[in-house]
Amino acid sequence: MQNKESLLSDAKAAIDLVLAEVRSVKAVVISTGDGFEVAARVEDATQITRMSAMASSLSALGALAGEENGLGNCKNMIIESESGMLVILQVQRGADTFILSVIAGSDAVVGQILFFAKQAVRILQIA
Repeated sequence: MQNKESLLSDAKAAIDLVLAEVRSVKAVVISTGDGFEVAARVEDATQITRMSAMASSLSALGALAGEENGLGNCKNMIIESESGMLVILQVQRGADTFILSVIAGSDAVVGQILFFAKQAVRILQIA
């Protein structure tokens, strides 16, 4: 990972953007492709390690599903449940891969989460 200070600054800006623009967000976590936390803001800090590992595993499954079905690289994954949703986006920053995860309550609008999460990804991609 090159220029860690720049990455952390961009990660904080990306998290702030999502939290400022999307209501009902409970957590935003940016992690490495192999599941380690880079930056996060969550209601319960004990979730960070678990969320980072889970996002890494889900991203790998999404990549495999896209490849096996001839859809190409997995860019994002949306999981909706009774009490909320999890949106996971892939981020390529130079040679490094990161994962942006957003957890929101059931009153959040999936399109709004995806729109601002993609803007956050653009912040992170600038290396």
